[in-house]
Amino acid sequence: MIKFGVVGYGYSGRAFHTYLPTLATGLELGGITVRNPEVQKAAAADHPEARIFDSLEAMLQDDSIQLVILATPHNTHHALSIQAMNAGRHVVTDKVMAMNAPEAEEMIAVARQNKVMLSVFHNRRWDWDYLTVKQVVESGMLGEPFLYHAAIAGYGAPRGWRGVKAQSAGIMYDWGAHFMDQALQLVPAPVESV
Repeated sequence: MIKFGVVGYGYSGRAFHTYLPTLATGLELGGITVRNPEVQKAAAADHPEARIFDSLEAMLQDDSIQLVILATPHNTHHALSIQAMNAGRHVVTDKVMAMNAPEAEEMIAVARQNKVMLSVFHNRRWDWDYLTVKQVVESGMLGEPFLYHAAIAGYGAPRGWRGVKAQSAGIMYDWGAHFMDQALQLVPAPVESV
């Protein structure tokens, strides 16, 4: 059994990261890190099986937690993941992995140095419409894809940290990561240039 801890209990922390991993055999929620005392109470009520921590430092003191999942603003992923990996923990960051390529490269180097796993979670890989398109493409029904087009059909004004470019890096990081990930999953060809 691998115990995991979730850092952040906003929408992604509640809707994805404290719930989805428990559907997999061998994963168990062991802790939730959240700074806001009111949100701590909500997390404790929702997940009585988990310890509630007020900082990543406190969570990392619990040796039973082997995997840290970051459900935090994009601009925190670099520092928090390095802190967790240097403590010997495996890390899953919510997408976007980092604010820029040098941060991502450093995260990868630290994972290799510590011999821990570093992964990025893309929730849109599991959307029914995307999975349907993927199945059709893989079946060969459409032939060989040569163009991928994606659009946001109804996106409201960004709220919270997503509306602060210094924290989210803007809409292209937020939605662009989904579109790029889906394109790379749909077309099994190596990237030739960016």
